[in-house]
Amino acid sequence: MDWTLWRPREETLTSIKELLQDALIPDSEIQKDVQNKLKNLEIVEDFTYYLLYIVGQSHFSEEIRSLSGILLKNNIAAVYNKLPQDSITKIRQLCLMLLRDPCRDVRTSISNVIYTLAKHNLNTWPELIPFLVKSFEAPDEFSEVALTTLFCVCEEIMNLEKSEEEICTITKEVFPKFVDFLADEKCDKKQNIIKLINQFLQDHYKVMKQSIDLAKYLRNVMQLADTDNLDMQKYICHAFVMYIEYREECLLPHLHDVIMYLMIKTQHEDLEVALGACEFWLAVTKLSNCKDILTPYIDKLLPILLKNMKYSTFELIALKDTLRVDEQNEDPSKETYPFHMHDKRIAREDDCYSNEDGDFLGNCDDVDDFYVGWTLRKCSAASLDAIAVKFGEDILPLIVPFLNELLYHQDFLIKESAILALGAISEGCINGLKPHLPYLIEYLIHTMNDDHSMVRVITCWTLSRYVSWIINSQPSHSIYFIPVMTILLKHFMDDNKRVQRAAISAFCVFQEEAQMQLIPYIDLILEGFQLGFQKFNYRSLYLLYDAINVLALSVGNELGKPEYIEKLMPPIMQKLNEYNNYSDDQFIAVLECLANIIPSLDAGFLPYSEVIYAQCMEIIMDTFMADANFQENLNGFDLPDKEPMHVALDVLYSMAVGLKSYFYKYVTNSNLVCLLYTTMQDCSFLIRQSSIALYGELVLICYPYLSTNVGDYIKLIIKNLDECYEGVCKNAAWVIGKLTTVMGNEIRPYIPEILTAFINILRNPIVSRAMHQTVSISLCTLCCICPDITINDSDTVLKNCCMSLRSLKDSDEKDLAFRGLCQVVVRHPDFCQNNFMYFCDAVASWNTVKPDLRDIIKNILVSFKEQCGEMNWIQFYGQFPELLKLQLYNLYGV
Repeated sequence: MDWTLWRPREETLTSIKELLQDALIPDSEIQKDVQNKLKNLEIVEDFTYYLLYIVGQSHFSEEIRSLSGILLKNNIAAVYNKLPQDSITKIRQLCLMLLRDPCRDVRTSISNVIYTLAKHNLNTWPELIPFLVKSFEAPDEFSEVALTTLFCVCEEIMNLEKSEEEICTITKEVFPKFVDFLADEKCDKKQNIIKLINQFLQDHYKVMKQSIDLAKYLRNVMQLADTDNLDMQKYICHAFVMYIEYREECLLPHLHDVIMYLMIKTQHEDLEVALGACEFWLAVTKLSNCKDILTPYIDKLLPILLKNMKYSTFELIALKDTLRVDEQNEDPSKETYPFHMHDKRIAREDDCYSNEDGDFLGNCDDVDDFYVGWTLRKCSAASLDAIAVKFGEDILPLIVPFLNELLYHQDFLIKESAILALGAISEGCINGLKPHLPYLIEYLIHTMNDDHSMVRVITCWTLSRYVSWIINSQPSHSIYFIPVMTILLKHFMDDNKRVQRAAISAFCVFQEEAQMQLIPYIDLILEGFQLGFQKFNYRSLYLLYDAINVLALSVGNELGKPEYIEKLMPPIMQKLNEYNNYSDDQFIAVLECLANIIPSLDAGFLPYSEVIYAQCMEIIMDTFMADANFQENLNGFDLPDKEPMHVALDVLYSMAVGLKSYFYKYVTNSNLVCLLYTTMQDCSFLIRQSSIALYGELVLICYPYLSTNVGDYIKLIIKNLDECYEGVCKNAAWVIGKLTTVMGNEIRPYIPEILTAFINILRNPIVSRAMHQTVSISLCTLCCICPDITINDSDTVLKNCCMSLRSLKDSDEKDLAFRGLCQVVVRHPDFCQNNFMYFCDAVASWNTVKPDLRDIIKNILVSFKEQCGEMNWIQFYGQFPELLKLQLYNLYGV
């Protein structure tokens, strides 16, 4: 409808006006009727125009006009894409006029309409920003709403994914004005301005550096630093933190004043202000000159951080339900963590003290603060940890006197904070602490039996920070190893669930460090796990699965002894049988645990293999059926959860790895291979990743059975050589290497496609080293089996192959890859002229090389030396590090 021709119909206008009047009546029945009538009006084509007409007519009441503006904002958000462009233009013009309406409520509602209009396409409204800037600069009653509107528009720019050029156009026009306004005594929006500038500095630093005078902004902010307004103080602290994070040189002349200010604010009674200030110390520790900056203040800063590491009242209130004896209480659902969501690195509760940068403290999923998030306590501890790393044992004379006092304080909360501090300084100060550790470890073992659960929790964590010393400092396990191991196992059975979880987490760290030293104690450890299965639920149980996985990784096939399997597998199978819903987090957690431990059990898993195999196949088939139903009737069925199928594929992969030839019968007596053809094409990269890995293991176990249709599968595998999905791509490259070894020359028809994909990956500098290594191994294996392959851009490709293969440990896989590498080097003499040093470095990586391969490599080295001539060889050889020269001579006599 053309706006210029539109005129209101009196009858419709009256009914809308009456409806708006009714909307102001505080009666639930009337309000319900109003909502129904509004829904009917929303389908009226020109309802938008009526609302705009009403809000623009001064003879209507202010309440009616304001409400009409609110409805207009919602209406435009819903119908914007249906409005003609000329109507949008007219609406914009009227809104800018109404922003200067005498009625404050009308101005406010129109401000929201403008913000909604700007969200859709700010580029087509070039006059908006200049109008708002001019309006907020004017010293009249309309400047406030103009500034508010400008704030909203700028905030929306951050939410929308605008290009830096678009953002820069606006920031250059607007933000210098904002910076100037901070120096204006009459400006009452300074808090909003600093907040907005900080947000843009944080998200678009480079753009802001081009847009405003950062030194001027800093000076203006510092002029406001003595404000009593708490929000303003937080924003000022945040500004200082960003300046140090971005290493702004204009901060240097003011650094002393800023540090003194932030030391005061770090002690502020308002926890948010103190936290904002404390972030500065953590930011400073990321600078190379951190020690130079903080040394003049370190003696004053450390006591402040120590004091802040005591639990706040807020944290204690949030944690109050976890402090009691709670063994009979079920975990609330919010405490439940799906094990399958954990990182393969083992995301345990001891990682709770890591912030988003992977540093010492900060993740909410932990024993302390699942309930309270990132706090002053944690920021202070993270800062202390980072300072300890930078200063090393130099801080011990300053901090040890405080710890000596606080570790024995009568207030258990202060004692707890001191134990946290002891853990915090472990990495940075370990060398200086070694003489004191015998006493400190005894102290911590004793404190594990403290009456207060909070003390026991943090003691578990602090013990985990010293496990390397505990395990490796004494040849006799009886001094520290066994006492720490047994005290942690004992507290698996603690009556407080937070302590249980902390003990399990610490024990995981203990196992990771101890590795094969755990072998004499496997029986004892499994007894602890058995008791855990009887006692734990939810979070503690998930962590128990972690502990089992770490044990399997640490002791390997030693876990496969019958007496150990008899203790480990029955409770796991019992847990599996308790759940009949594949999507149940606990069911998935048990399957994930099995996937991790089966390779260590080897043939010892056979008594359980048939049941588990059938269950995994059932999960995959049921998921296929559910997906087929969904595709046929999108409205009648839900999209199936594919996580159970992903985990089932992982379990089957582990069974193939662990059972080896015993797994053959399951493959031949089921349709697993046919299912893999489908799962390799799944839209989920995780499903494809697991499917390709499983197929690769089947190639090793039963290639003759696969050989009939192997060509169909190779095509899918090549299709998955896409570096955008690293895990999938890496598995696909690995499988091609394995297929090459079993197929021999039969792989030739696929070589062109394989080479194209491999070379593209090896040319790509941004893919991971692990990806390059896997592709290099498979490419060189291919070149060994089919030695007449010609490689384009051999310099780059072979250079990357040499760099990747040099880091491999001696193995048959490395032997085969090097034979292929030698074939390619011989066929590509250009490589020898430009990058032969990389080949020399790679062949020097062997510890023990097979005689025939040694002769092949030696011939290449001698041939290159002869081609160079004596003088050129001396010059070339002179570039080599002495260690490389020695290794080449010892291995090849060159």
